Amino acid sequence: MNQTVLRLVPEESARILDVGCGGGELGVALKERNPDVHVTGITWSAEEAKLAERRLDNVVVRNLDTDEIGPVGPVDCVICSHVLEHLRDPRSILLELGRILRADGSLVVALPNVLHWRQRLAFLKGEFRYTSGGLMDDTHVVFFDWETARAMVEESGFRILRAVPDGAFPGSRFFGKAGQIIDRIGLKSAPGLFGWQFVFLARPEI
Repeated sequence: MNQTVLRLVPEESARILDVGCGGGELGVALKERNPDVHVTGITWSAEEAKLAERRLDNVVVRNLDTDEIGPVGPVDCVICSHVLEHLRDPRSILLELGRILRADGSLVVALPNVLHWRQRLAFLKGEFRYTSGGLMDDTHVVFFDWETARAMVEESGFRILRAVPDGAFPGSRFFGKAGQIIDRIGLKSAPGLFGWQFVFLARPEI
């Protein structure tokens, strides 16, 4: 479960749409934080939907590459955590999601960084290998770096309020508390190098 995504979801959000909800793990955490929140989940997997239905208020099975989202709005917050990179046209999905989001609502997007320093080293060695998970997951069809991730959110009609890179400076764990300071400095100065994921909190442009 993505703690940074959970932290950026506004606590006052009463109705939330979790796109790519999986088995509903994030929804469980949202309901633990606020038992009154109403969470709708979208997943492409009928198997995941069976699990999510026991945890969320509503679950919709959709292939977002071919199906419309359907009548699930209006909502106070839309979450897209590591789902847009699996879609052929993520901008169109964000545009559609913007139409079901309230004017004062929030969008939380998490995307993997294909130019994380470890992946850059692999590219420098001439390696471009898909894996079953991680930054080079073999189900990723669109890849993002710091600039293209920000641009996609903004070009889809949203204003970014917060942009949070998650990651660590190489070897910082060996320096204890000082390592945490090193991480913060590294992520602030070079988010596209040290961040393995980018999480954005955004609002619709009015």
